[in-house]
Amino acid sequence: MSQSLARNGAADLDKSTIDYAAIADPGHGNSVAGWTGVIIMLIGVTVGCVGFTIHNPTITYISIGIVALGVVVGLILRAVGLGNKPKKK
Repeated sequence: MSQSLARNGAADLDKSTIDYAAIADPGHGNSVAGWTGVIIMLIGVTVGCVGFTIHNPTITYISIGIVALGVVVGLILRAVGLGNKPKKK
């Protein structure tokens, strides 16, 4: 590979075909509702792993409830208005 290609990128890349408006806000859940729901679910999965590892079915089943709680909290926060705004087309 020549040094000019390494510095300037691929020679055949046509930047005029890139839709920058579409990629400006990909909407990957970067909101309070998204992060809160995911963090609660991660805690539930962690508790479930611990319960599964120590062979305690009660803790494992409680973790399923924690994960479900994360989904519900995320949906409630989105309904309150803390989620991503719907995209206008």
